[in-house]
Amino acid sequence: MNSRKKRTLMQKTVIFCLAFLHVLGMAKQTNAANREINTDSMLFQEVIIELAGTAATEAHYFAGKKNRGVILAPGAMFSKESWHFLAARLQDLEISSLALDSGSTPDLLNSIAFLKTKGVHKIAVVGASAGGAGVLSTLRDTPDPLVDRVVLLAPAGGIPLQNSTMKKLFIVAEDDMISSSAEVYKLYKSSSDPKLYREFKGSDHAQRLFESEEKENIIQLIIDFIQN
Repeated sequence: MNSRKKRTLMQKTVIFCLAFLHVLGMAKQTNAANREINTDSMLFQEVIIELAGTAATEAHYFAGKKNRGVILAPGAMFSKESWHFLAARLQDLEISSLALDSGSTPDLLNSIAFLKTKGVHKIAVVGASAGGAGVLSTLRDTPDPLVDRVVLLAPAGGIPLQNSTMKKLFIVAEDDMISSSAEVYKLYKSSSDPKLYREFKGSDHAQRLFESEEKENIIQLIIDFIQN
């Protein structure tokens, strides 16, 4: 074999190897975007969603068998991992959920679209603190007929929700120093029926309530509200 043929063969071999490595890298990226994780009896998937929002959404998806799905939007100081305990409880009840890193409009719209692809027919949205304010804003500007339950844990501001097809639950600590109970109650009063308001003793703000003595009472309140 002459030197020119050898060089040509070597070039083809290098190109083939580079192409193979590129495909392998793409496959690894795809697997990472939808990786299934089983930790401490919790089974969830890391997903990247680009369906309806203006940006990609990274979330943890806890699959369930029922046609009810839940979106969990945290406060500014929290992440999707902060919702794992509640997502696991919902999964035990065969209810799907998506744990997010924020309550931004792109994340919420992507999440609603994602749950629809999973065959969900009813969606509850839970927002805490800044996540709660984001939920209020998004559902006012872009309501979705499948969203029929909204849980707001000490929303940090926001606008009243005027939607008679969404049942609303407002939760706050009586001495909350960030989202005062007076402000949350005013938001509740200005929102349309159907709605509920629950105030708990203490000063824990939003998701910090899950670290208080009222933790189990609040968890059960939210689960009952979502299911009934």
